[in-house]
Amino acid sequence: MSNKQINSTAEAAINSFIEGAAKPFLAQHPAPSLAELERWRPAKTQWNQVRKLQTRLSGLQRKSKMVDGLTLYYLEGGDPRKPTVVLLHGFGSNKENWLLMSGFLKAKYHLVIPDLPGYGESEFNPHKDYRLSLQAERLSQLVSLITTRPVHLVGNSMGGATAAVWAAHFPQQVMTITLMNSAGLRGNKVTQFETLLVEGKNPLIPRSYKEVAALFKLATYQRPNLFSWAITPIIYRDFIHRSIVNHRLFSDAIVVDEGLISILEDIQQPTLIMWGAEDAILDVSCAEEIKTYLPEAEEVVFPKVGHLPMLEAPLKTANALKQFWKKNTISKP
Repeated sequence: MSNKQINSTAEAAINSFIEGAAKPFLAQHPAPSLAELERWRPAKTQWNQVRKLQTRLSGLQRKSKMVDGLTLYYLEGGDPRKPTVVLLHGFGSNKENWLLMSGFLKAKYHLVIPDLPGYGESEFNPHKDYRLSLQAERLSQLVSLITTRPVHLVGNSMGGATAAVWAAHFPQQVMTITLMNSAGLRGNKVTQFETLLVEGKNPLIPRSYKEVAALFKLATYQRPNLFSWAITPIIYRDFIHRSIVNHRLFSDAIVVDEGLISILEDIQQPTLIMWGAEDAILDVSCAEEIKTYLPEAEEVVFPKVGHLPMLEAPLKTANALKQFWKKNTISKP
């Protein structure tokens, strides 16, 4: 098969997710109107208090900077003399997803963990566009205000796709990139998540306690699912309140400025592809599809782990990252 044929096949796979799953969901449930979004305001929920406690216990500092007219919040800590690691969360998630793993990294690295624009504590402005190319540009600007050195970039799920765009568009800023259960190319197996989208249900935008619990069961593999019963009572009100915003963010996130294949082919940095073998949102076979366009990339697959390795196996994830970075660290000039 020629390179052109390979590209055509893969592009069709990308389009099949957008055309065959994401757009049918939005056709049944259009994004909320601008007027509805203008009325939305962040709410004070139990999760806000837990978030503050987690930050205090982590030893990281909560900070903020203004980028593109948006106030972006991030956590920073570790050793500022060491290489900088930037951790990007996935859709509907937040910077606190990385805190379990951060404890295994902060002694040897300088950590920067943002809430992506529109997510978590970072400002949502309904008049802004949140497609991935613009998100990558905003995050690049944010990190340039924190450090002038190239960074180790890690992205989970949608954060992985954002990281790929960032690495391709701003290569001088990125030392290495890790694509962790990354959104982008489809694998050879239709997941439960994709099936639900076609049916007009988006488990990433839960609107009830039951749906929040179901989301944690879908995203994590652990049985019995400790994440579902332990985290749902704390965070469900925040998910429900943010559902209108997340709906809009989802509609923006699937807007593609350029094919992901061309993005992947532009990545020159050392790359680690990391996946949970039991991912029910983005099947592990996606890793091999990504590797088709990044043949020099290293690959790590964790058994009995789902969509969120940094939560489900934080020590294993941290050790795999440290081994990869140790081989690919540029000394400070």
